[in-house]
Amino acid sequence: MATYMIYQRKKSQAVVEHINNKPNSVYASAYLALGMPTNDTAKTAVEDALYHDMYEPTMIMHDKSTVGNRTPFEAIFDEGNSYGLGDIKTYPIAKPSSMSVGDLLVDLTRNQTHLCMPTGWYEIDVTLQLNVA
Repeated sequence: MATYMIYQRKKSQAVVEHINNKPNSVYASAYLALGMPTNDTAKTAVEDALYHDMYEPTMIMHDKSTVGNRTPFEAIFDEGNSYGLGDIKTYPIAKPSSMSVGDLLVDLTRNQTHLCMPTGWYEIDVTLQLNVA
């Protein structure tokens, strides 16, 4: 069994207006860099997004499977897009959008972070600060 926290980019009207009004700004560049990261740019893109406070936690997922130490990225992606098989339970903690490129999957059981890439996942060594209200 494993527990995951999903972080997604904030998608408020203020963010959209900021990017539309200043498309060449550092903020806009950092936000858009997460739309098509490569293995060479992934870590920097995530670090820039974290620096600009672009991520928010949106879901907790609990993998009920007891099959070894699996890391079911495809199953997590499917569940995050509402077509999973039910072996992963999702608890929304904010209004999540569908899982997509640029989202972070934090494996709380193994203390690992992965970035959703255009094809597959990329493990990233980053430090995330969790604020408890």
